[in-house]
Amino acid sequence: MTTFNPGPAAAAPPAAADPVAAFTESFAPKRAVSYLRVSTREQAERGGREEGFSIPAQRDANKKKATSMGAMVVKEFVERGVSGTSTNRPALQAMLRYLEEEQATIDYVIVHKVDRLARNRADDVTLNARFDELGIRLVSTSENIDQTPGGILLHGIMSSIAEFYSKNLSNEVKKGMTEKVRSGGSVGRAPIGYLNVRHIDDGREVRTVEVDLKRAPLVTWAFKTYATGDWSVRSLTDELIKRGLTMAKTTKLPEKPVETRQVHQILTNPYYLGIVSYKGAQYPGNHEPLIDQETFQKVRGILKSKINGERTITHGHYLKSTLYCGECGMRMIVQVAKPRTEEEYPYYSCLGRHSKRNDCMLRSINFYKAEDLIQEMYDRLALRAKYADNLREVVAEQLRLLKNDTAVQAEALNSQKLEIERRQRKLLEAHYNDAIPLDMLATEQKRLDVELVRVKKELDALTADLGDAARYVDMAIDLAQQCADAYRQAPDHHRRMFNQLLFERIEVYMDENDEHQVRAILAPPFDELFSSTLKQIVSQMQKDQRVEEKENPAISGGVIPVDFSISHALVSNKSTMVGLTGFEPATP
Repeated sequence: MTTFNPGPAAAAPPAAADPVAAFTESFAPKRAVSYLRVSTREQAERGGREEGFSIPAQRDANKKKATSMGAMVVKEFVERGVSGTSTNRPALQAMLRYLEEEQATIDYVIVHKVDRLARNRADDVTLNARFDELGIRLVSTSENIDQTPGGILLHGIMSSIAEFYSKNLSNEVKKGMTEKVRSGGSVGRAPIGYLNVRHIDDGREVRTVEVDLKRAPLVTWAFKTYATGDWSVRSLTDELIKRGLTMAKTTKLPEKPVETRQVHQILTNPYYLGIVSYKGAQYPGNHEPLIDQETFQKVRGILKSKINGERTITHGHYLKSTLYCGECGMRMIVQVAKPRTEEEYPYYSCLGRHSKRNDCMLRSINFYKAEDLIQEMYDRLALRAKYADNLREVVAEQLRLLKNDTAVQAEALNSQKLEIERRQRKLLEAHYNDAIPLDMLATEQKRLDVELVRVKKELDALTADLGDAARYVDMAIDLAQQCADAYRQAPDHHRRMFNQLLFERIEVYMDENDEHQVRAILAPPFDELFSSTLKQIVSQMQKDQRVEEKENPAISGGVIPVDFSISHALVSNKSTMVGLTGFEPATP
């Protein structure tokens, strides 16, 4: 008899194999997300509509594709005016986060074209690898891309084409921008004081830059005002805000008052000279300049040296930023003590000692003591009338001799200047003819600019009107003669100007009796007017005029003599002047 062995019991079929469940699942729609993108803001707003024309067209195409596949679009991500050259796009990153959160529930990512998602092969591979990990299929409404070998091949080809198109478009844009600046056009957003405008010329759109009649006068005023040296960038900004200077509104930002940072950018931008800068090179622009070269150079010089200028902050005083410690060389800072009497006691302290940066032991000095010591220094500095008259004769003679040498030197420098300018023109012509690349143009321009500035400075120094030079020197001698009385009678802000004009810096130190004293380095041209060499020439003239040899001319009121045998750069409030080993190296 044959026996039947049924073997082990058969395993229960999985739920997915349940015919009822499979039948029900077949009616459940697939879930998809739709990704839409346009590259420029103009595309996103074309036709006066928030989404332009391209985005709605992509949306309709994606929905139709989803319907044809039996899928339902559950989420839409829109990129308005964002380039596809990088995956660092807000909507794309939001979509990737959503796909992570909804893992295993999304079946498709639908795009109008592959290049809407990625514009280079590397990004395309990275994104598709991530889609594969999440079990999501990328679908293009315009390209027959599927998971068959042919579809995968087509996907790779289309991604490569998108990358080629993106790079080629970038090169064409750069080439167009280079050609535009070569012809004097401006690229990008015009700075404050100008407006980007569009008009139709013979049926084509032309984009140019015009002067902003509302803001341009304020920009010009800002340059001229700052060039006086009496303003800081912050105080200039405050005044410009009062006068109504604002940033022009944009599609993203409303009109608002300028900030200090933006005013600094204005003062350093050569665009206001009529120059267009592009990738480190400079080109003559077609736009109207708002300032001249001289004003721009003055402003640039002041900005570079502003750290040494007088500054007014919480505790103002006309000697602030002028006094230095004679022991360690650091600045003297303002301190204000308030004893129990509630009466303020202002004084200057060495910054090094106050901040414990060094071991300086200079004691603080009262405001009024410092003022008196500086007045004494002016008294000893003032020239006597007879000496001043002889000094004028000596300077006049020197200027007459100078005229004989100036012409030859000026001619040589003019030749150098013309040669540099010729080379600059040839350089631009070579660039226009594609003979040299942009980076080489920028490097050579910088080198020639430095050389040209040097030659111009030397030429300006030579070709300055000697008649004006004689007048300015005469004014300096008058000031040196009258400085003591003028300083004594001047208000505080004029005293500050006197100190800046006559001295490079003023130092406070302790003498052998442990008393405060001051000394200073004379600034040009006063260092030369009080030099020992000039003193010897004037003394010889006085001998010829039978003036007593021992008479010392440089006194105030004919009482206290000044010793001109010391270093001409130093002057002190004491009758015995500081020697050669002051805060400068000793003169051999």
